Amino acid sequence: MKIKSSFLNINNKQLEYLTYGNFSDNSPVLILLHEGLGSVAMWRQIPQLIYEKTNLNVIVYSRFGYGKSSNSELPRPLNYMTIEAEKYLPILIKKLKIKNYFLIGHSDGGTIAALGSRGKIINNLIGTVLLAPHFFIEGDNLKAIEKTRYQYEHGSLRSKLEKYHIDVDNAFYGWSNVWLDKNFKDWDITNHISEIKTPVLGIQGLNDPYGSIEQLNVILENIKVPFTKKTIKDCGHNPFHEYPEFTINCIDKFIKKLL
Repeated sequence: MKIKSSFLNINNKQLEYLTYGNFSDNSPVLILLHEGLGSVAMWRQIPQLIYEKTNLNVIVYSRFGYGKSSNSELPRPLNYMTIEAEKYLPILIKKLKIKNYFLIGHSDGGTIAALGSRGKIINNLIGTVLLAPHFFIEGDNLKAIEKTRYQYEHGSLRSKLEKYHIDVDNAFYGWSNVWLDKNFKDWDITNHISEIKTPVLGIQGLNDPYGSIEQLNVILENIKVPFTKKTIKDCGHNPFHEYPEFTINCIDKFIKKLL
């Protein structure tokens, strides 16, 4: 297996990325999009396990403000996930000369993957996998983020996250300050679900404090392309780390069906 770690220059800023596989062979690429506090390093062994299971090239990257990538300007705009999908993801795909690809997103990354699967954006996208995505605000979601901020400011969360981000405050407050902004409570992108043009696999843990099964149900109600819904009992916010074998097998079956 060939692993390459590097940086992309985008608008005079550095974007950290890591690839698994041989990107010269033009086989489909699986683009992994991390959660709201994620980074390249926080994926741990998951990209390698996905690569070994699917035999497809894999890329992970840290969005601006995360990992070893350049900082993000704060405060982030409230539509930051739309900006990521419409502006930065297409630049990454173009600069790395990625042709056929899948989007696999977790949490914020799932929302970005959904927004990046709409007709006006996609080019050679084969399918999309959404793990614990967000399409609208839920009260319990905001309560969970308030607890997370308390743990960051008064508990051990800051020291845990410092290992994964060169500027941990930029990563944490760039994310949490948007979600806890009083104007963000009305954020809702369900109207964009009908614009998704590729088949979708949705995976949701039924004990997720950051989002309920209603986030997948709203896809089912609005999507116009094939949609596969998978739920996991006794699973919280991250199916990759809590149920890796089940989750990766679901993704592998979904991909192989489309290929």
